Parts: sequence; structure tokens; C-alpha cells
Amino acid sequence: MTARRLLFPQVRHATWETYDVPTEPEPHTITAQAVCSLISVGTELALYMGTHIGFTLPEPPFPMMPHRPGYALVGRVTAVGNEVEAIRPGERVLMEAPHGSAAAVDVRHTSVLPLPDELGDAEATLIRMAGIALTALRVAPLQLGETVVVFGLGLVGQLATQLFRLNGGHPVIGIDRLPSRLAIAQANGALTLNADEVDVPAEVAHLTLGRGPDVVVEATGSPAVVPLALNLVTKGGRVVLLGSTRGQAEIDVYSHIHRKGVRVIGAHESVQNLDLVPGVCWTKARNLQLLADLFVQGQLRSQGLISHTIRPADLPAIYEALADRPHDYLGVLVDWQDDV
Repeated sequence: MTARRLLFPQVRHATWETYDVPTEPEPHTITAQAVCSLISVGTELALYMGTHIGFTLPEPPFPMMPHRPGYALVGRVTAVGNEVEAIRPGERVLMEAPHGSAAAVDVRHTSVLPLPDELGDAEATLIRMAGIALTALRVAPLQLGETVVVFGLGLVGQLATQLFRLNGGHPVIGIDRLPSRLAIAQANGALTLNADEVDVPAEVAHLTLGRGPDVVVEATGSPAVVPLALNLVTKGGRVVLLGSTRGQAEIDVYSHIHRKGVRVIGAHESVQNLDLVPGVCWTKARNLQLLADLFVQGQLRSQGLISHTIRPADLPAIYEALADRPHDYLGVLVDWQDDV
């Protein structure tokens, strides 16, 4: 079967490529027809624009260009290899696969989550972004009543605020400059501060009764926010670097880390399979299943998180729109059922 998928052949260029999807998959491979996929605005836009930190590293974490963007695709399984267990043709699944009309993945190396009927297609794509957000909780678990600040209310920051509230954070404070994103976070239960309108350190001190937050999560990817997070956190607190920082940060290690006893914790999604808590095996697959259950039960909410739905025909051009007006978008869903 011939399918098409998106390709970044070079910086600031998006195009289609065709490829063959096997009708008889390899033993550990499944194939699926795409239903919808979600654009990860932070990572995908950084790659498209050439601003991803990997472009400046002598040994980037993955090939920068050419690049096939996308890693949150809901599809309907069309065929499975003879060594695949627990996944059947006809099932809906969430796959870590690029934007394309169809996909083939090896289940030994790529996460594939069978989806419950109660979960809508668009909401199911958000599980993937919630999986990224959940890393912050796995590396910095809370005690009930600890105060959390989240800088940046993009998709990952929005979902992180909800997850920290579920995990006992009180209060959980979301900080951003965009009123629309602040309104969504507030509707989903967070306290919010507009960084353009208030003195953030003073307001956070007021909301935490002068103590400061126990946990500060940096979810913007901006290196300028890291020193602010370190300054804001209480003595003995934790600063969690959840966003992939797009550049170098200048910090006062003595004043803001050493003397305060602050722990700075990297929270790239890839650390989820590490033995973060002895005796507790929170694999990536187990985390995704938990998040699916939380969405079904209404404990995680998707309201307002999908700001735009586009057709596949509009996909190559959307990255220029995102580059020109990034603040107009939150979650961008591609509806592959309209692939004509």
C-alpha cells in the first residue's frame, strides 16, 4: 500500500514523501490507517525553524535533517505481524509515528497503546503530550500540600498543571503571558498569573504565604526562565527542567543552587524508563495506560487544549503559520479522515 507522510528535507521547508506500507508486516510490526495526529508545536516548530538545541550540538540526540515530524498519531490497525500480542486488526491505537496517511511501527521499539472506546480520537492524541508532562511528576513526586509553579502553559505545561493537582499540589500556579492560555489553565483548576501584568516573585510569595514554591517546573524551553525558576523556588526545593531548553542559560550556582540547597532535575521524557524510584516500575507504556484511564474518568481534562483542526492538505503550510503567529495556536490536530 502506498501512503504519504510529511518530511522536513531542510530548515523551513515542509513537503510530502510517498512510501510503501507493507500489507504483510514483519513479525513484530503493526500497520495502521491514520485517523488523526497532533502537532507538537514546541519540538516540531523548533526543528522546522532550525532553533532546536540539537542543531548546535556536536553529537545531536537524533538526525536533525531530513526529519519526519510527528509522534502522536491515532490510527486504525490494518495488519499485525505474527509475533505481535494483544493488538488486533480493527483496533484504534495511539502510535508514536510521524504525520502520515498510514504508519508501520515495530512494537518492540515504539510505544503503541490500544485505546478504549470511551476515548475520543482527538483526546487520545493528548495522551502523548500528557506522557511528556508526566515526566515532571515522576522525577519530582509530591507530598500532599506542596506548592507547585509551572512556567509556560503550552500543551505540556497545561497538562503538567493538571497532573500536579491530581498528585496533591496545593496550590498549583500556572504562569504565562497569553490570556487565552491562562483562561484554559484556570478553567481546568489552576491558579494563574499573567507575567506581563504582575510582579511574579511578589505574587508567588503572596500565594505561598511567603515561603515560596516547593517545586518550580520550567515548561517554556526558554533559557531566560531557568534563572527565574531557581530564584523563585524555596530553600531545599526542586526545579524541574521539563521544556527542552533552546539555548544556554546563565545561572548563579552559588546563590540559587548551592546555598539554597536546591535540586535541579532534568525531566526529558527519555528518563521515564530509568529506575527513578527503587521498587516502582513506571515504564512509559504503564504511564500511557494510566493517562488514558485518567482522561476516560474525567480526571484529566481536554477542554480548550485543541485550538485548531486542519486537513492534511493544509499540513505543510501550517508550520509557516506557527512560525509567524505561534501565540495563535495551542494544540493543532490533523484530521486524516479528510485525506483527499
